[in-house]
Amino acid sequence: MHQAPPLPQMRTSSPELVRVLDRICFQLDDLYRDSDDYAEFTWFAREYPRCYRYHLDCAEYRLRGIHSLFLKIREALAPKVTESPALFEASISDLRVQRIYWDFESYLSEVNIALDLLARVAGTAYAQPMPLNFNKFCKKEGDCGPLGIMKRAQERWVKRLKDYRDCLTHYTPVDTLLSVGLIQYSDGFQIRARLPVNPNVRDILGFKFTRRVELLRYAFCVWRHMTALDRAVAREIARAFAKGDYPKRTSNLFFLGRRERE
Repeated sequence: MHQAPPLPQMRTSSPELVRVLDRICFQLDDLYRDSDDYAEFTWFAREYPRCYRYHLDCAEYRLRGIHSLFLKIREALAPKVTESPALFEASISDLRVQRIYWDFESYLSEVNIALDLLARVAGTAYAQPMPLNFNKFCKKEGDCGPLGIMKRAQERWVKRLKDYRDCLTHYTPVDTLLSVGLIQYSDGFQIRARLPVNPNVRDILGFKFTRRVELLRYAFCVWRHMTALDRAVAREIARAFAKGDYPKRTSNLFFLGRRERE
């Protein structure tokens, strides 16, 4: 009987970006202990990476919850398939399934927020003010430093994530009767929660589904990509600091997103 895929490797400590910025702050505090030249930057570099960590922690919590619910549903479905060898599919549609999709939507949103905060922190690697939004950040010209890394991530996986997030948050759920099933293929049973291959159609009647796209496996893929992006940006910032090229912007880092109503 096909097992639910195991969780990808999860963090045992803070994201790499947090750890790198902490090390930089400690070094700057030692080097400039009698000066306020880097006071605003070190304050920012302690606060905003932790905001980033907060949303990644929430994303991890949702991912663990999704995986746990998959295991429980598989445990409930396995006897039905075992007792009826001719059965090609067994599915469940209950509150556990709804919770999977609710958590999945939250998971996508938390990763999306973390990406915006990553852009905000990475902006300190450039002398000119940079956008606080990941998409707008990636529209800036050039590909040096974190910008190039994040542009490649945008093309590789972030655009797809944002397509799913926008569809599920603003337009429509995957279906009005959600289910998770054990489905038999030529190579055995697979536990699956449907996810459309064309989220930009933004309409239930237009969704298309294939075996190659499935909710849990896609969620795991996003986590692996996000973890790799975190490490890559952190390494680039550490490298630039070691060369004396970071930070390039050390002031006017707060209250940039302030909004006032008349």
